Amino acid sequence: MRYLLLALLIVIPGAAGVAVFGHFALIDWDALQKAYLNFEAVSQSSASLPALFVAEAQQNIHRINLFADGVWTLLSAIFGAIGIHGMCTGSRSR
Repeated sequence: MRYLLLALLIVIPGAAGVAVFGHFALIDWDALQKAYLNFEAVSQSSASLPALFVAEAQQNIHRINLFADGVWTLLSAIFGAIGIHGMCTGSRSR
């Protein structure tokens, strides 16, 4: 019963969190790469300073979103690892 509770309440939600937040982190990674290429193109051209600030702000938005998704992915992995550790080190006496 203890192993079932650990699996249902800790391991499965941790694995689901890794999958979901990891998926969104990969989406944000792609958006960050596109925003960075746009920022690089604007900085290489003779664009005005406000256009450069807008391109940098767009890049920073994706950078912060990627950081947050990465943190949630790692926290979910730690959560799942704690559950697996509890299943592996639990007492086997009955």
